[in-house]
Amino acid sequence: MTTFETIVRELASVPEPLLLRVLSFIRLVKGSATLATDSSRAPRMPGLHKGQVWMSEDFNDSLPDSFWLGDDE
Repeated sequence: MTTFETIVRELASVPEPLLLRVLSFIRLVKGSATLATDSSRAPRMPGLHKGQVWMSEDFNDSLPDSFWLGDDE
């Protein structure tokens, strides 16, 4: 028996409210799989957003203990 046939057989005994949740899940998963597939096929374009990002000069500096301990509030 194929996986598809097994799923169909199992779903035959599931109550309607649960079937609706399963359907929503299937649509969610199909949608996210489509997005992942579409984005992986798109060619990457280096420099597309050049100059649109700014980073502070102290970005890599250590944060003070007060930040980690929550004393800055």
